[in-house]
Amino acid sequence: MLPTHVKFSHLKQVVSIAAVLADKGLIPYFKKRGDQLFGPCPVHAGDNPSAFVVTLSKNLWYCFTGCNAGGDVVRLVQLLDHSTYAQTAEYLASLAGRPPVSWNGTPGPIKNTFRPFTRHLNLDSSVPWFRGKGIRPQTAKTFESGAYHGPGFLADCIAVRLHDSHGSPVGYAGRRMNVRDALKYGKWKFPRSLPKSSILYNLHRTNINTPCLIVVECPWGVMRLAQLDIPAVALLGIKISSIQRDILTRFPRLTIMLDGDQAGRTASVQIQRSLADSTEVHQAFLPQDKDPDDINDDQLIALSGYFSF
Repeated sequence: MLPTHVKFSHLKQVVSIAAVLADKGLIPYFKKRGDQLFGPCPVHAGDNPSAFVVTLSKNLWYCFTGCNAGGDVVRLVQLLDHSTYAQTAEYLASLAGRPPVSWNGTPGPIKNTFRPFTRHLNLDSSVPWFRGKGIRPQTAKTFESGAYHGPGFLADCIAVRLHDSHGSPVGYAGRRMNVRDALKYGKWKFPRSLPKSSILYNLHRTNINTPCLIVVECPWGVMRLAQLDIPAVALLGIKISSIQRDILTRFPRLTIMLDGDQAGRTASVQIQRSLADSTEVHQAFLPQDKDPDDINDDQLIALSGYFSF
């Protein structure tokens, strides 16, 4: 635990941004010119070799491209690690007193290596937003989903815990609640370098012998169907990767139930064609511009056709 007398003001003085970059293996990708470091941004995993600038004498950083933001060493650690203030303080304290950093070699691109976030977050599953989706608080809690009231990556988001195909937690996705941000950046935000193409949301809870597996776009559809005892997985979008395709073909029957907008309907047809040679695939076209969480239970049951198999 961090001693109570250690304050952020002290940590900002004794721990340099360069020390953080070195500890995370990022220093080889930076070039030093005078009082500044230049390199690709580690926050948004950019590849512009001069977008991320560190002013050593001030111990401040700024990203001029994807982030268009900056800050001190505390803010950098929070963004890189999605950590709380307490966790950030403990990490910075562990770096205090290390020798100065030196630069050797030629900078190169940052490798987008993904580091799973396995820590459990306390989420509020009782927020009214779920009621609008027809999702009961207990269902949201079971799926480890809820409003995140802290700072950082998931601020102002409804968070959803993600797992790999073996059921190991890999982190959280966030559904943006700020309308302006959702329009500008998209409704969903995912951890940096997340191997999304290898993830099928809720796969670890499904039985390979299920009569029919429903494939939807997002976690809310999975939760609504789960309340009806209908197994489903989500693509976390409308595209299907070769890895996801290989996994889905192990199931004897599939029903594609993407959103009822034009993009979802077009993708449904394409996905059905890509899977039809390997397994039995059915289509469930939702009403125009409707998502699975927009229609009632009777409609969901009828469209899924699950109990007819």
